[in-house]
Amino acid sequence: MSVLGKAAQERRPLTAGLLHDWVNVAALTAIFALSAAALESGEESSLHTIVIAVTAAYLVSDALWIALQPDMVKTPVSVILHHLVTLIVIVEPMFYESHRVNASRALLVEINTVLLTLRRLLGRPAWCELGFYLTWAVIRLIWFPALGTALLASTFGWTSPLAALPPPLTALVVEVRPPAIRSYASLSFAAVVMLQFYWTCAMGRGMCKSGANKESRKERSLESEPSAPANLRYLALSLLSTGLIAGSLLYWMLPGTLSEGQVHSDL
Repeated sequence: MSVLGKAAQERRPLTAGLLHDWVNVAALTAIFALSAAALESGEESSLHTIVIAVTAAYLVSDALWIALQPDMVKTPVSVILHHLVTLIVIVEPMFYESHRVNASRALLVEINTVLLTLRRLLGRPAWCELGFYLTWAVIRLIWFPALGTALLASTFGWTSPLAALPPPLTALVVEVRPPAIRSYASLSFAAVVMLQFYWTCAMGRGMCKSGANKESRKERSLESEPSAPANLRYLALSLLSTGLIAGSLLYWMLPGTLSEGQVHSDL
């Protein structure tokens, strides 16, 4: 980081936006770590259930925090809507234990979200820029489309065409266990996948407009947080709701409390 970037960071007060950013760095790092550990433990691991419970609790609690203090983020409505779409996607594996691994697969993306936040907070250091763009390309532009295709194939019975793909492409085929993924979940995730390419184009246009003035971009990133004062009561409320929601979901999804396939007709 430049001397200018360090000085700008040191003089920043603890605003609501800054507090929210650092809390999200911690929360999303934990979600990524849990997802990676769950995938390493295998498809049958109970860690996938913990991943879903913690993520759902985070999404609801963060949306509540933003609703109470919307000026701490630049686009509160879009952030809340993104949280709602993500919730729709992970509701389905709550009811089907064999699908919970898919949530962990998708939530690997949070390492990129962490790097996105850190590059703004730290003034775009080289290691953060490299990690951000690398994980963006690998996870959002390769892994997400592969996973989204597998979910759609499960929903609409396209598994045979996927299995017939030539060897270089079969490495990207993700196995989705039965029963078939519900259409609301696979279509919602397909919309999320399309958003990745829209965001990529938008990011590319922004980079072209900003030009090569890296120091200017660093300074703007350090000054970009909303200036509303931090409110620790909202943080405490968010943490409390996260614990209550996660605990309730874990109790509900524990083996023996919800039978495989026990799902409401409207899902």
